[in-house]
Amino acid sequence: MTNLSSLDIRGAWSIALGASVWGLFWYPLRLLDSMGFKGTVAIALVSLLGALVAIVVALLRNQGEDLMSFDAWLIGSTMGLSCVLYFLGIMVSDVIRVVFLFYLLPIWTTIAARILYQEVITPIQLVFILLALIGLWLLLGGGTELPLPKGLGDWCGLAAGITWALCLSMLRGRSDPPPVSTTAVTLLCTGLFALIIVVSIDHPVISGQLPSMNAWYIAVPLGLLFGGLILFPSMLGQIWGARLVPAPTAALLTMTEIILATVSAYLIIGTELNSLSMLGGLIIVSVVCVDLVLKHRALADNP
Repeated sequence: MTNLSSLDIRGAWSIALGASVWGLFWYPLRLLDSMGFKGTVAIALVSLLGALVAIVVALLRNQGEDLMSFDAWLIGSTMGLSCVLYFLGIMVSDVIRVVFLFYLLPIWTTIAARILYQEVITPIQLVFILLALIGLWLLLGGGTELPLPKGLGDWCGLAAGITWALCLSMLRGRSDPPPVSTTAVTLLCTGLFALIIVVSIDHPVISGQLPSMNAWYIAVPLGLLFGGLILFPSMLGQIWGARLVPAPTAALLTMTEIILATVSAYLIIGTELNSLSMLGGLIIVSVVCVDLVLKHRALADNP
């Protein structure tokens, strides 16, 4: 057994619970999409309203200066980019497919640890990476084609996992900036990145998809609910917890999202995976679980 401190355990629970809530975020985003807030417009609305709540909380906690710190913006902008890529992916592609692609995450945390902390990549880790790529190939349909994402949503899910892994590695062991201010900047950057896409690519006025005024009356309270009371606490929990546990451990804990995302997508919209895709997903999950167990055993042998 590993020796986990009370803070390690609290951090693990914080990540797991926060990530679990994320498994349901695809639904409110698609709900807003059905009301006329298409794609990145919905992402921008929810994120900016969530950022507003987070900024108020940060100011009440006397963290105004932390909101302007370089580290908060470095981490926040990277996490914001990851969030936009992830949310965009689940809105334009199959929910389960994008979620599984995102959860190659532990592979990327291993690579990031090598680059940022010069941690040695062992032969068994290379085997895990190979197995994960095989799982990815099966998830994407198998056959004779190269195992590459087939659409924009798939690429967004894959890229989101890579950038999120970088964030987990940067958060590891940090005491500053405080989690609340980091979360506020993250949500603000998420909203700003989404707005850039809205203005430059998916402008609702140009596309003729500007929501009606009545839709705004409903969407703003919903966005405040989703962003301020769900997205903000969920993100805060993951950022706070990621500072207390190793990045690969945090990566596996975030996989609790898969459970809720899979079940909710199946129950609400009838999304299914074929047997080949399910096998690929199972391989990916198995790889990261075994990788985590081996890392824990190594820590126990070398406390």
